[in-house]
Amino acid sequence: MQIETQNERPNAEYDLIEVGIKDLKTFIVLKKNGQHYHFVPTVEVSFDLPKTVRGAHMSRIIESISEIITERKVCESAEKMQVNILKKLKQKHAFKHGRIVFTFDYGYNSITPISHRKTWEICKVTTETLINENDEFTHKVTVEVIGNTVCPHAMANNDGKTHIQRAIGKLTIIGNINMIPNYDKMIEIVESAFSSKTYALLKTDDESFVVQQMYDNPIFVEDLCRNILNNSEKHLRGRNLEICAEAISFESIHKHNVIARGRIRIQ
Repeated sequence: MQIETQNERPNAEYDLIEVGIKDLKTFIVLKKNGQHYHFVPTVEVSFDLPKTVRGAHMSRIIESISEIITERKVCESAEKMQVNILKKLKQKHAFKHGRIVFTFDYGYNSITPISHRKTWEICKVTTETLINENDEFTHKVTVEVIGNTVCPHAMANNDGKTHIQRAIGKLTIIGNINMIPNYDKMIEIVESAFSSKTYALLKTDDESFVVQQMYDNPIFVEDLCRNILNNSEKHLRGRNLEICAEAISFESIHKHNVIARGRIRIQ
């Protein structure tokens, strides 16, 4: 007979907001536009634990993930897979509030501006799904895209000469799973907010185009953040979503980086 020590009462009785696992690597297959895409996300799963229960049954978390991946060999989205995992876990382990997070690299196609070469670009995607005590789900998706910024202040004070830097634009969208756009649309919203896009591959003519585009469009990190918000509002109006933007500029002439964050609600 097995002894379930997790079900004992703890010595110090306090409710815990979150218990669970993190930094688990697993393998998932998603179907998009008729094609299968393979991802190895880093996974975090957690839920609340009442003060009367000493510990969580951690193996049930891994078991729930493995069963859903095995049962549903291909899923149409990471978010729907997360919903299924939380439902399965709630059958195995009582909790009121649960949370699951996937973080993975997402590959997407891009075309160089002049030579029209096809390239594969990579960005970081984080999907988070929460379930409450009424079995209602909330979804949060973040894309993290690399671009660049050109300082307008230095340009205005140095006869057109200025400093440039690689930057990261982050777009987080919170809302109903059916209202959140796909990753490619989110990436497009962020990429168009930079002074210029960046590319894995650039031939000489492409480089010249990108440099000129950058200098024609100097922006502060604050501009980048606001551009992400503005692009989101233009493209996602009417979807009832919460939009969070973050911009990080890796300054080339300073020993520090600069950031800007903003948030809006789109009805």
